[in-house]
Amino acid sequence: MNNDMHKKRKVKKIFKVFAIAILFFLVIGLLQFLWNHLMPEIFGLKSISYWQALGLFVLSKLLFGRGFGKPGPGFGRRMRPHDMENSNLSEEERERFREEWKKRFNSRCGF
Repeated sequence: MNNDMHKKRKVKKIFKVFAIAILFFLVIGLLQFLWNHLMPEIFGLKSISYWQALGLFVLSKLLFGRGFGKPGPGFGRRMRPHDMENSNLSEEERERFREEWKKRFNSRCGF
């Protein structure tokens, strides 16, 4: 029985790898399709090949991030006013936090 579960997990992992690979190739194809049908007409740019679309996709991931997995905790995340409800800040720390937000945003945040 344990061996069957191990085989099922292995099959699921293999299926996921193939599904992700197929999805990746489809996304690149969609990027190429959209570029080739929109950009030449709108901006007068040349059509691109599949490999150029792949390069464009990788470049966008390098420049803008997102999409290759979730970043670790706290990565690129700053504390916002609504985060205070769930934090373990003392009253002094909360007041300093509020003052800092007021100083930065000229009391536009409504607190």
